[in-house]
Amino acid sequence: MRDVVVAGAGPSGSYLSYALSKKGYDVLNLEDHPEVGRPVECTGVVTERVFRFVRSKSIANRVSGAYVYFPDSEPMHIRKNEETIVIYRDSFDKDVSAMAVGAGTDLRVNSRLIGVKIHEDCAEVTYRENGQIRTEKSRIVIGADGANSVVRKDLYEERPKRIVSTYQVDSAVRMEDQDSVSVYLGSENSKGFFAWAVPTGNITRIGLGTLGSGAREYYRALEKHFPVDRVVGITGGPIPISYLKRTYGNRSLLIGDAAGIVKPLTGGGIYTGIVSARHAFRAVDEALENDSFTQEFLSRYQKYWKEDIGRELFIDGLIQKFFSKLSDRSLKAVYKVLSSPDIIGRINSIGDIDYPSKLVFSVLLKHPSILLNALV
Repeated sequence: MRDVVVAGAGPSGSYLSYALSKKGYDVLNLEDHPEVGRPVECTGVVTERVFRFVRSKSIANRVSGAYVYFPDSEPMHIRKNEETIVIYRDSFDKDVSAMAVGAGTDLRVNSRLIGVKIHEDCAEVTYRENGQIRTEKSRIVIGADGANSVVRKDLYEERPKRIVSTYQVDSAVRMEDQDSVSVYLGSENSKGFFAWAVPTGNITRIGLGTLGSGAREYYRALEKHFPVDRVVGITGGPIPISYLKRTYGNRSLLIGDAAGIVKPLTGGGIYTGIVSARHAFRAVDEALENDSFTQEFLSRYQKYWKEDIGRELFIDGLIQKFFSKLSDRSLKAVYKVLSSPDIIGRINSIGDIDYPSKLVFSVLLKHPSILLNALV
């Protein structure tokens, strides 16, 4: 019997597999696609923090600025001292997986999880590997299998309440400013979220997220800013931007997108997924050492990750809910406040895409009238 089965070889699943294998545990990592990192379903914008955990050279570009387009307004340009990194997501995923395999993880690609059952003495997973139905027993199973997690579906009664659907095109158009991303707000570009254009040399990643469905329809408005006949790739998929009330169960844990541990304001899940994997490692290690896999014992996992990033995700979730309800008129009123030199300077000095609540509170304390302007 295995010590651990990890479903999913994205960054969170691979990092957890790496940490557990490095400790000496017998880990099986199941990836339902034929190749780790494919298909790509991510824009791939991260901070340097990610590279504290992952050894990777998958850097496509470094940016330090952003043009933010509010409805019917001139773009607001911000620039940070710290660079944001644009990665080749498929290469990044392969690098994390290589860390796991190098540490001893048994990686099985083209192995689609079919179902999970929890017994008194083990967790039992059934999967299809290269067309053959197989079963595996383990002491604990981890759901790192994304927004449509089979582990969550079979073992948990809840799914994330807020889902963003995304649509992104890789376009063979080169943005003039390779040091700045573009962000588009307003009802023309999205419902309750935003659109973007990210430079990576001769390829630009152009996409959007929207609450609910219809991302493809919104893209038709976005593409007017760019040549429409230079598409070299299309990606997309759901992103959960609210975490579950319970991310643990008997002989099971959920990490990353499967648990909804994602940044609500940007939809970014790489950093938060790895953070959740780090805390899952601690909880799983303790469970294996104590041979205790009850829901009560494994509840410590949720305590660990919430003590780390729970407050940030909760506050960011509230901010996102507020933002998602703003009309174009309200956004234009907010723009008048945010575009002042004082606030732009504040954004430039303390803006952080991993921990944005600090900036929001700083701006509100300095200019509380922004809330009134947002409600016009």
